[in-house]
Amino acid sequence: AGLFSGFYEHCPILSAENEEVRNSRLKLAQLTAKTLKLGLDTLGIETVERM
Repeated sequence: AGLFSGFYEHCPILSAENEEVRNSRLKLAQLTAKTLKLGLDTLGIETVERM
């Protein structure tokens, strides 16, 4: 989560310089969220949909 937070801070997703970069960053964000949720679910930690 910390590594993604650093990425998010330094690499704008929705305001990326072009559509290809934006789409790849969106996909990375989606996969990161899915991976974190799966890991937390495996540990029995409840997650929230949004913060």
